[in-house]
Amino acid sequence: MRFVHTSDLHLGRKLAQMSLERDNECALSQLKDLVVRSGAQALVVAGDVYDSPNPAEAAVRLWDKFITEMSELGVPVLAVSGNHDSGARLAVASNLISRAGIHIVGELRGEVRPVVVEGVNFWLIPFVRPADVRAWAQAQELDAGSVVGYESALRLVCDYIRSLPAFAGCPNVCVAHQFITNSGVHPERSDSEQLSLGTLDNVDRSVFEGFDYVALGHIHGPQHVGAETIRYAGSPLKLSSSEIKQHKSFTVVGIKQVDGATQVKFRKVPVEPLRDFREVRGGVEELVSIAKREDERTREDFVHAVVTDDDPIDVVARLRRVWPNLEQVTFDNAITRAAGVDQLPKEVDIDKDMGALFREFFLAQAGKDLDEDEAKLVDAALEKAFDEGSDVA
Repeated sequence: MRFVHTSDLHLGRKLAQMSLERDNECALSQLKDLVVRSGAQALVVAGDVYDSPNPAEAAVRLWDKFITEMSELGVPVLAVSGNHDSGARLAVASNLISRAGIHIVGELRGEVRPVVVEGVNFWLIPFVRPADVRAWAQAQELDAGSVVGYESALRLVCDYIRSLPAFAGCPNVCVAHQFITNSGVHPERSDSEQLSLGTLDNVDRSVFEGFDYVALGHIHGPQHVGAETIRYAGSPLKLSSSEIKQHKSFTVVGIKQVDGATQVKFRKVPVEPLRDFREVRGGVEELVSIAKREDERTREDFVHAVVTDDDPIDVVARLRRVWPNLEQVTFDNAITRAAGVDQLPKEVDIDKDMGALFREFFLAQAGKDLDEDEAKLVDAALEKAFDEGSDVA
């Protein structure tokens, strides 16, 4: 049988304060077309359907529309919650919609059963924390004493699955959303993934022993972890500047049994983004000139600008005039290299006073802090400005 593996849709996400709704629609349209074109008999979504436990209405409508279309095609959807999702919200009415071929497991509750598609067992494990597994194990009258961390928690769940009669005699696919490592070696990560402090949530791939394929979510770059059959599909869209060099894709997986042995093949199919996320580098004048030579569609891309001028002025405003979806500005010049500073604040913190905001801006522009006399001048100027503003009001 053949299925498509994806994850980390992060519906509801914004970049440069812009909604990614159209970008997500474009990616989901390509996903639907791939399912049809490849003759896939199932679609696996390995967590982080939404970007937030309380997703925006537009994100919920988009997911609802997509799974309805999959159901109308007669293609089962097998999805689990991720750490960004609310498992309870994602899986609302799951017993009902499973009759339409939409199988969503949002929380680890009750007896674990496979979803069987064309003779292949799909075991759906939502994102779990140790406390989740301890509560589940106690309810199942299992010994939860071994659960002291993320690895022992997931190992207990997988051991339980391997002990079930249904696990024997046919191919088994595990769908999970966790941070999986290979003997302590971490997968390639990006800034947009939420991991525990010190990566305490890492789980060794050995917990999946015996599964024929492991469809993972959580890490945004497509890659395998140790074995080729333990794979992160990655996110369909670039969600931060740290993902600019990643090649986003969907994974098509084929499974068959030959003489009692299970064979697994896979291929990655590139995702063509509606708007790319790219990096440009140069002086401000050079960057403006580059933008003006681009066509209108290209200028709609999300942009990380690396500015190399030693004394740039009004950088963000000038670049945003030519790239409206400017996401980030960093500096790589003599001053910032000497000071070890490269990045402007991406967003203004409205809780900070104007003096603190100006000091941050000065540090980013000049590569040094205000000295005592300069700080006094700034404070006096701001105080006068606010006093005059109060008079006007």
